Amino acid sequence: MMDIDVEEFDQVNYAHLRDANNLMDRIIDEKGYEFDTVMDIGCGSGRVTYLLDSRIHCHKIFALDIDLKSVKYATHRHASPRIQYSLQDISVPWAQLDPKIQQLEGKVDLIFSNRVLHWIENKQQAVANFYRLLKPGSGSLYANVTTLWDLFYDLPEEERKEYERMIYIPNEEEQVEQLHQLFEKSRFDSINIESTILRQHYPSEQFKSVILPYFPNLTKKYMVEKNGHKRNQIMASGLYEYIKNAFLRLYCREIFTTKNGQKSSEFELTYGQIRIVAQK
Repeated sequence: MMDIDVEEFDQVNYAHLRDANNLMDRIIDEKGYEFDTVMDIGCGSGRVTYLLDSRIHCHKIFALDIDLKSVKYATHRHASPRIQYSLQDISVPWAQLDPKIQQLEGKVDLIFSNRVLHWIENKQQAVANFYRLLKPGSGSLYANVTTLWDLFYDLPEEERKEYERMIYIPNEEEQVEQLHQLFEKSRFDSINIESTILRQHYPSEQFKSVILPYFPNLTKKYMVEKNGHKRNQIMASGLYEYIKNAFLRLYCREIFTTKNGQKSSEFELTYGQIRIVAQK
């Protein structure tokens, strides 16, 4: 789980909001506006959930997140009579889910998830839970997933091998195939998965302090070492700084501008995204 300042991240993560809006556009184009029961997996600050509530017509949105600070913030800042924010790890076995969530088995019309599934390590259990929650014959899942790209390809061979012993990052094609297999195994009927390359600009200071730390935290999920404490030790030994610098070197571009005599700069971030549309 990523330790962030929820309010700060809520204010500056422009790409998160843009990608969510684009996903909602597709939902509306393909499924219309009318839903009874909706679930937002990984609601975070609640800003996207609140946007979803404003763009579609539904009876109830169950918004889940694993982070207590985020759930409290969302409840306070992005409340709606139709939204119920709850603390819940969606990747636990079904029997360990909150009984209120279990009661939704086979009743959810739409599962929405924006840039969250890549944080979940036990994806197979999460996807199996999605399947049980969705309404038979008509339940749909729409999700954006951030892809992680090769951070070592420009290094000398021996140095690259040293890093690859600690971190295994499947290529984009492999990541797509792994997700497809997850949904097939959980018996989803229609599965459409596509990848794309996106770009977003951020003011330099906001990018460095808020957005850039996102990527070393995400990279932890690809470490060969699975013990959380040992992962943190490895990251603290220098890997965290290396990953930040690798993203800056390989996938970011600083742009300098002058306006009214004032110099400023911003970063252009290039990142990959996989979109999943699956039907039960």
